[in-house]
Amino acid sequence: MTITPQEENMIKALRAAALPPLFVLIRIRNDIANDTINVEEGRRDAVVKTLEKYIAPLWEDYYKA
Repeated sequence: MTITPQEENMIKALRAAALPPLFVLIRIRNDIANDTINVEEGRRDAVVKTLEKYIAPLWEDYYKA
């Protein structure tokens, strides 16, 4: 999967903020899901579904802790 410059900048900014991984994944998922201007619909849906696969187990672990 090719990362766009916008996605790369967002990832760098979130890493620099030293946020917890679950928060970062949720934030990226929400930003991409809501970006109807810069991300085409097919790509947006694919990225959101992929991120949700990673978020689900982390979210369950978060609530167990």
